[in-house]
Order: sequence, then C-alpha cells, then structure tokens
Amino acid sequence: MALMKIKKHILFFCCILAFSANAQEKNWTLSGYVSGMPSGMMFSPNPESDWDFPSAEWQALLHNRLNFGWQINKDFRFDAGMRNRFIAGSEMMINPESISADAGLVDLSWNYFSTNNTILNTTFDRLNFTFEKNKWKLQLGRQRINWGQTFVWNPNDIFNTYSFFDFDYPERPGCDAFRTTYFHNATSSSEFAVSANHDKKVTAALLHRCNKKNVDYQLIAGVLTETDIVVGGALTSDYKGLNYRTELSYFHSIVETGHAPSLLAVSAGLDYIFKNQLMLQTEILYNNVDTNNAGGLMAMYAAPLSAKNLSISQWNVFTNASYPVTPRLNGTLSGMYFVDIQSFYAGLSLDFSVAENLDFSFIAQYFSTLGNAALGDMHVLMGFARLKYSF
Repeated sequence: MALMKIKKHILFFCCILAFSANAQEKNWTLSGYVSGMPSGMMFSPNPESDWDFPSAEWQALLHNRLNFGWQINKDFRFDAGMRNRFIAGSEMMINPESISADAGLVDLSWNYFSTNNTILNTTFDRLNFTFEKNKWKLQLGRQRINWGQTFVWNPNDIFNTYSFFDFDYPERPGCDAFRTTYFHNATSSSEFAVSANHDKKVTAALLHRCNKKNVDYQLIAGVLTETDIVVGGALTSDYKGLNYRTELSYFHSIVETGHAPSLLAVSAGLDYIFKNQLMLQTEILYNNVDTNNAGGLMAMYAAPLSAKNLSISQWNVFTNASYPVTPRLNGTLSGMYFVDIQSFYAGLSLDFSVAENLDFSFIAQYFSTLGNAALGDMHVLMGFARLKYSF
C-alpha cells in the first residue's frame, strides 16, 4: 500500500509540474510517439520433446511514449519520461512480473491490470532535476548515464546496460542516481556518479574524458553494485572517414561468488559511410564469461544483464550494413556470431517514411544454435510490423 501511495504521489507531482509549466509556454516541451506493433514468433522445439511441428506465438503491442521537459529558470530544469504499453498475445509472450520489473531504487513501474493474455503497464524511466551553471552540471533522479562508446556491447556502461535486440526502446533504460560533471574546457570533463538499484546495492564511479590529437579518451574507476571493483577506459577517433571505437573494463570481485574473481570485457568496432550513404559496420567482443552456465538460446536475447554479462559467449562478432534504398526507404542487414557456443543471429529491418512524423517498419530476427544440443538445439524466427507516429 505504501508503494502505491508513492507512485500516486509521483503522478500527482508530475501533473502539478505540467500544469505549472503550462503557464510559461516558452519554458516547457512535450514530445513522444504512439506506435502499434503486431509480432509473431515461430520456433523449433527441442528434438527430445514429443512435438513434431514448429510452435508459434503472437503478440500485439500498443506503445505510447511521453517526454516532458520544463526549464524552470536559467539554471534549473526538470525532465520526465514515461512508457505506456498495452500488450495482448499468447500466454507464453505475457510475463507480468518481467514487464513491470524495475531495476531502480524506487519502483516506478506498475501494471494497471494483467491476465494470461493481456497487460497494461506504465513505467517512468526518466524523472530528474538538473542544475547547470558555469562549468558545473548536477543531476538528481532517474536518468540515463551513458558511458559506452561502442555500438553493440558497452563494457563502460556500468550504470544502465541494455540489449541490442530491444529495437523498440531507443531511449534505453535509466537508473536512480546523482551525477555531477565539471567541464574543464570544450573537449575535457570529469564526472562522478552514484546510483542504487532495487536491491539497494550501490554503484559509484569516476569518469574523465579528454581529446588529444583528434582522439577522444576516457578513463573510469569505481565499484559495481558493491560486488566488484571496476577500472576501464575507451578511445574513439577516425582516419579519413573510417571511425574506430574501443572500450574495455576489468572487474575484480570483492565478495565471494563461487565464480572467477576477475573478468575482462573488451569491445572494438569500425564503421564507414560511403558517398552513396551505404554504411558498413563491424564490432567484436571478448569477455571471459563462463560459457558452461550460458543458459538457453533466448538468454542471448535477454542479455546483457550487466556490464559484466554482455554476452553468453566469450568471443562475439557483429556485422551490419545499412543503405537508403530510396529517400524514404532504408534497409539494414545485421548479424552476430557467438563463437564459443556456435550460435548466430541474423536481422533485417526496413524503415519507410509514410508521411511527416509517420513511419512504418518491418523487422525480422532469427536465432539459431546450429545444432548445439547444450543450448537446446533450437531455431527461433521473429517478425514485427510497426506503425509509429511521433509528435
């Protein structure tokens, strides 16, 4: 009951802020989108089961996003972002606990109702105040702390990791944190952030960024969820249009876990855009995870769980090609190979601009264990059709 009261107070507080900001129209913004997305999934069952035909599941998602920003005065700003999702589908595709799960210190996600086949959920993933003056910037509340530099796997993104496969969530998750940044000059800054998760475990770290001879550097050091000391860094640059990025983190356990006391995660990528706007991209990841505890095929879809668990395979390779077929139609092909567990992913997306602020997308995702019995010897094909209006 106490938790529901907190959530109601937050909603009431946001409404009051929106009403107050309405009196100063030049100082506030409201944006977002509404999308509808039916999807289907077909998968081959484990050969040891009694089934002799592929299984199929379906889902329909109605997704609304609202982003509210209020510039209270020249130094203070308030931002809130929320997702509203109505999901209907096969019972296997509806998991109320997973959908309403909130990794933050404060639970800002709740289901209005849920059945075996439907669910309506609201989640606040941004709710913060910002103070910015001279060379200082301070932020308090739910926010995104994005320290990653590579495209798919981010060992430096220790505060709020995300899954590459979650294409319908471009904003990415946030965390409950306090962050302060000092800007030394236009290309150099130092940052300290501290966050607590739903288990009240604290992550705290320092970041320093600088630029030397057209190369951007960053260094990080801190503690991850009170279990690991983490040190790492990243660099990004380009050579005649060829962009290269790399980042690494070393985690050393300070508590007894029963696993290896240290883990190294390194990602490196290249991307290049040709004159005809064809973009080619590749990235590799090494992280010395224990592949014996990899889990089933769909563990690849759910990963990463944290910056320490970016993949269920030690060696991973990603490739991507994107090309504007017409001014309104863009096509993308992508693939991943999980070397140690001999599994792969292939993806296709077509994005078409129907009209101003109205887009249609078709996305296909295919996973296969290539006969790896240890992972269930499964093949999964998913298809999504999305119509999205932005405002």
